[in-house]
Amino acid sequence: MYKKVLPILIIVAAIVVSALLRMSRPDAEQNDPLQLVVTVDAISVAVVDSYITVPSQGTVEPRTRTNLVSEVAGQVVEVSPAFVAGGFFREGDVLVKLEDQDYRAAVRRAEASVASARSLLEQEKGQADVAQREWDRMTAQEQSRIRARELYLRKPQLEEARARLASAEADLEQAMTDLAKTTITAPYDGLVSAKNTDIGQFVTTGASIAETFAVDYAEVRLPVPETKISFLDLPPATGYKNDDYAPEVDLVSRIGNNEYHWNGKLTRTEGVLDTRTRVLFSVVQIEDPYNLYSNEMGREPLRIGTYVNAAIQGRLLEDVVVLPRYTLQSNNIIWTADNEGRLRPKTVEVLTINGDNVYISSGLKDGDQVVITRLENPLNGMQVQVNIAEGTIQTVQASQ
Repeated sequence: MYKKVLPILIIVAAIVVSALLRMSRPDAEQNDPLQLVVTVDAISVAVVDSYITVPSQGTVEPRTRTNLVSEVAGQVVEVSPAFVAGGFFREGDVLVKLEDQDYRAAVRRAEASVASARSLLEQEKGQADVAQREWDRMTAQEQSRIRARELYLRKPQLEEARARLASAEADLEQAMTDLAKTTITAPYDGLVSAKNTDIGQFVTTGASIAETFAVDYAEVRLPVPETKISFLDLPPATGYKNDDYAPEVDLVSRIGNNEYHWNGKLTRTEGVLDTRTRVLFSVVQIEDPYNLYSNEMGREPLRIGTYVNAAIQGRLLEDVVVLPRYTLQSNNIIWTADNEGRLRPKTVEVLTINGDNVYISSGLKDGDQVVITRLENPLNGMQVQVNIAEGTIQTVQASQ
């Protein structure tokens, strides 16, 4: 009996001790939860009129590239000091001279042939005049007995003499042209990009002499996305009559640790959208890329083949807010801070996203504080400490 009651007594005693301990413990101290305030950077926005710039990129190309070839055969007897890879030359400069002795002899022979043909023509004219006087003295009966009147009057012989003179003159002209072609001159102001012959070498007709390109202005072919075409004042199909109306283009390239800028103008488009990429290629011209005419001190030459980033001056957008692109969240939400320092989401209407900027047409007003700090889990009404930042937006505003 005792063994059966003992376990029950132990359990009852444990319950009593546990209840006494619970009743005797002190009450837990109640503290208000500690709230951490997040510090964020914000910018005070303004509704402005702003010019949009459309970014693009391309490679500098010459406006004209030429493969100079020899139109006659001969040995190279003289070359210009500028006839080297990288050498500059002016329009009309003599680049290469070929041996011309044979061509001068051909000119003299052609001149002799012309003189002989001219003499024969004069003789035929004299004989034709004599025949005409004899014909005029004949009676009608005597004239009727002569069946070949034209031959009697030496008209076929006269025409043949004239034809021989014309042929001799054409041969002389050809000989003089061939002689002139032994001197190869520059067709424009340019630069030698590749040299394919040198003094003492014999070149055949059609042989490549050199590769050159013009340097009066260079071109850059820039792709413009179809979605950005409406923001640009593109040239008409016939081009601008005055380049003053052409959109300005800022070209940038980094050479070593330095960044260089060049000004260009968008003078024409290729007029056809690429069916694969849906871009329209526009062509920008840069005057005097090698700084040969202006001689501006410190101006870096824009070398052919340079890869450049471009910013094309676009149209004026009225009453827009320009913000960093990363401030735009999904569903076109922009987080702002109210006067009490609490986060408030605002739904905005996006006009376009261009480069690092987003252009907003509605949803924000002057003075709104847009949060530019990236928050992982922003909540509506979340308390924040706001620091107003300055100079974070890069845009071009319209002059007032």
